[in-house]
Amino acid sequence: KEGDGKKYVKYQVIGPNHVAVPTHFYKIIVGQTNDMKFEMEAYVMPNAPIDDKTPLSSFQ
Repeated sequence: KEGDGKKYVKYQVIGPNHVAVPTHFYKIIVGQTNDMKFEMEAYVMPNAPIDDKTPLSSFQ
């Protein structure tokens, strides 16, 4: 909160048109099982390098 009691969001912008750079991305994986049912998983991934050893489940 700021002094006026309101909350604000701060993020990076790039280029002359001030395009916002996302801090995170949503990733959705949809797969089909052998018995023809669909399964889905969703993740929120940071817009930053991620170590290859980091388990995908840490972003669910």
